[in-house]
Amino acid sequence: MNLSKFTGALMAAGLLLAAGFGATTSYAQTPDDEVKPADRKAAAKAQAPSAMDVAPQIVASTKVNCEPVNARVVGPTETDKDGAKVKATIYELACKAGPGFVVTAITPTETKEAFSCNYLVKIKDIQPDSISCALPENLPVHKWISPIVKTFVPSCEVTMIRVIGSTKEPPLIDRYEFGCAAGAGGIIDYAQLGQTAGTEYKSCLLLDGTPSACTFTTKAQLIESMKPLAAKANPNCQVTDVRFVGVTKDNNGYYYEFGCATPPGFIALANLDTSYNRIVPCASAMSLGGCKFTDAGVAAADANAYMTGVLKAAGQACTVKDYNIIGTQESTKRDYVEFTCPEQPFGLIGFVPQPGSDSQTRVYDCFLDQAARKMCTIVTPDKLMKQLDKLIKVAKPDKACDVKEVRYIGESSSTEQAVLAELACVNKRGYIVVVAPDRQTLLEAIPCTVAKAQKLDSVCEIPGNGTYSSLGD
Repeated sequence: MNLSKFTGALMAAGLLLAAGFGATTSYAQTPDDEVKPADRKAAAKAQAPSAMDVAPQIVASTKVNCEPVNARVVGPTETDKDGAKVKATIYELACKAGPGFVVTAITPTETKEAFSCNYLVKIKDIQPDSISCALPENLPVHKWISPIVKTFVPSCEVTMIRVIGSTKEPPLIDRYEFGCAAGAGGIIDYAQLGQTAGTEYKSCLLLDGTPSACTFTTKAQLIESMKPLAAKANPNCQVTDVRFVGVTKDNNGYYYEFGCATPPGFIALANLDTSYNRIVPCASAMSLGGCKFTDAGVAAADANAYMTGVLKAAGQACTVKDYNIIGTQESTKRDYVEFTCPEQPFGLIGFVPQPGSDSQTRVYDCFLDQAARKMCTIVTPDKLMKQLDKLIKVAKPDKACDVKEVRYIGESSSTEQAVLAELACVNKRGYIVVVAPDRQTLLEAIPCTVAKAQKLDSVCEIPGNGTYSSLGD
């Protein structure tokens, strides 16, 4: 959304409009003492309809979404039509909902661009003698936005409002900043007069450092407003700072970083309705640009200790020295994580629940990962193959099998955590093996020819495997 302040064209239009609305605007009046009684009677009979009488026609002409509740004639003016100056009337209208506005009407069914009362405030800052809205329903100028703000920030009593700017391309909105009597204010994007864009609320944090940055809300107020979210993520954090990090790839949530009095801090994901979703430890936040309020070393040490505890609770011995979050399973709120730890020479990888998730931890070594997702990067397939080469030489010492290729089939149906695999040897011997859960022995090593002859569920599939011709295999 390309928001800007008043463009030159809009400012020019605003100033021209303001000039037409200037306090010095005058029009001829006939003093009462010069009007004869008969003339007064005729004038009364021909009196023009009131502003409220023509308000529905004006609303229809401007296409403003407004149910008029009050209207007034501001005064006569002149405007351009077909290159010539024509007489017109300036009206102010108040609406049941939404901003009040002022518009120039040549006739009630032929109107010029409408300007909201809030825009008139901005124009008046530049041209002090320009008009302002005066209908009680339009005052104070923030009155109309108060019920809208309540739907997003129930505790806010709006005390001030300003127009930040407007979009020039769809969705056509005016951007307003509002301030509250107590606590943080925010931003409301509201459809321009005559447009139908949806209404959106944005925290001041989202626009910090941009041309739309808030001016009514202090950093201390922002921190205070974000403490409930921080408490959901980490109740022990005494928040010292907060910043907006970014939007989720699906545009359904916002990331915020929190600094804590006692490090480390963290990043919290909030849903669009500002409710808490999950925490992202700083050590796992590189894809989000990392943390700025927490030292990287402190963050890593804390995250490693946390992950060590999670794995221990799941019955896995792993003193985490490092880890990498590969991806996220949103449906279960679990991360797919690869770990480095001395107790697991063949790696450890799998699903770990995010803080606050009640899903189960499911991790396994890289042998089993090779039979499924093949996502291990710390422990390579070559290292695993070397271990299998060592084990087949122990299991079949007289077969001279130098393993050249491995096909991982899956987890053994008879022994939990045992791995079923096919080994291909350089000399064309081949085996279906079952690797023990401790990865130190082979529970079975069945030659390809035997597996085929016995029509086992798992047979050799590597091209040419098991074609060694000598008998006595």
